[in-house]
Amino acid sequence: MDYLKLLGYNFLFSFTIITVTFVLGWLLYNHVVLRKICLKDSLFEKDNVAAWVEFIGAFIFPTLYLSAKAIEDSADIIWWKDLLICIGYGIAYILIFTVLRLSSNLIVNSLGHNDEHGKVNLNNEIYHQKNISAALFSVSLSVIFVSFVRFLDIMPGYFTTSVFKMLNVLIFTLVAFIAYSLLLRRKTTLSKEIFIDNNPAAGISLTGFIFAVEIMLTNAVALQVEFDLIELAITSLIWVVLFGFLSVIFKWGFTKLIKVDIWKEVYEQNSIGAAIGQCALYIGIANVIIHFIK
Repeated sequence: MDYLKLLGYNFLFSFTIITVTFVLGWLLYNHVVLRKICLKDSLFEKDNVAAWVEFIGAFIFPTLYLSAKAIEDSADIIWWKDLLICIGYGIAYILIFTVLRLSSNLIVNSLGHNDEHGKVNLNNEIYHQKNISAALFSVSLSVIFVSFVRFLDIMPGYFTTSVFKMLNVLIFTLVAFIAYSLLLRRKTTLSKEIFIDNNPAAGISLTGFIFAVEIMLTNAVALQVEFDLIELAITSLIWVVLFGFLSVIFKWGFTKLIKVDIWKEVYEQNSIGAAIGQCALYIGIANVIIHFIK
């Protein structure tokens, strides 16, 4: 009987936090991020696949994940105080995530690209031009945002440490992303493939790469027993460099083995299957590195 009571209490506790976080996230996403765009029309009337990708990857996943993280931060034996703390975390997570999500448009605008529709705009690419690669780019940014927002701790005495953890994830993500972009720049540019050529394979490959990098960087933080900024930075750098080295070696070996140019398949022939294969390679290597270090 006590077990059922505890289970019911935990269910109501978690349900309240997830509901509050989800509703707030929906209001901000639908009325602030999308503004004049009718999400319901894009999803169900126009059956816009890009809109579905953006909605699931840049709203559903981040909101539910961050609300789950909020529940983990319960810290008081008094239930109502526990509830308020968790709701506070949930609201803080979603507010910060929304600000970051709004910055996605600024990031895309800063690229300075124009297509036949005029200046490239993220919402316009996804909801009007049905650009799946742009939706995947948005999902990639959301994965990055979630990865460092999850380490935010607003409790006194922990806030400064949490900021350093967030900065570590952000900085080394940028290092990995810049290296990824520079490698492509020998033959093409990532922004051209995604926003001008609307290449879904390029978006898939980028999403897999970013997801793999975030798996490594978030684990680098989570595996630390006691926080040490220098040690964390060195570990993150080693993992990112090792990840890049192994990715190049494995891709080169696989290309020689099957005698197929993976780069050409993804960026010239827009092969979604080849891009998914690259995702599997990236995520697999990231997990090998983490579990080997453990």
